[in-house]
Amino acid sequence: MESLTKYRYGLVAGAFAAGGSFFGKLPSHLSAQKLLNASESTYLEIILMRAVPLALMLLCNVSNLRCFLKALQMTEQTLTCVVLTAASNYVLSFVLGALVYGEPLTVVSGLGITLILSGLWFLCDAGAVEGSQKEAEKEE
Repeated sequence: MESLTKYRYGLVAGAFAAGGSFFGKLPSHLSAQKLLNASESTYLEIILMRAVPLALMLLCNVSNLRCFLKALQMTEQTLTCVVLTAASNYVLSFVLGALVYGEPLTVVSGLGITLILSGLWFLCDAGAVEGSQKEAEKEE
């Protein structure tokens, strides 16, 4: 549990990155759904279908960078932060794509997500073990 509090900004940065990708694809998804007739669309509908997702994408990307910089400051090794942020981005993008956009779930993608999650487990768990070893050395 300690590793989750230590790496929380990396996880949140990955979530914001996935949100940025999600909102970036949303206008094309809504257009493909043909919710509106192009000749009858009003300015409000255009704003809701184009401008709002764009603004949310920009907000998510700025928040991603802010949390990523905080994660870099909190971790001792930058590689841990980068891997954690990228992996959480991939996993959340996969889940959002499958649930919202109806992207296909294949055996290969399921295996990939399993490998990513197991790698994250070992990475975060190894960081917690190293931290406890350093504390034990300081006490001696």
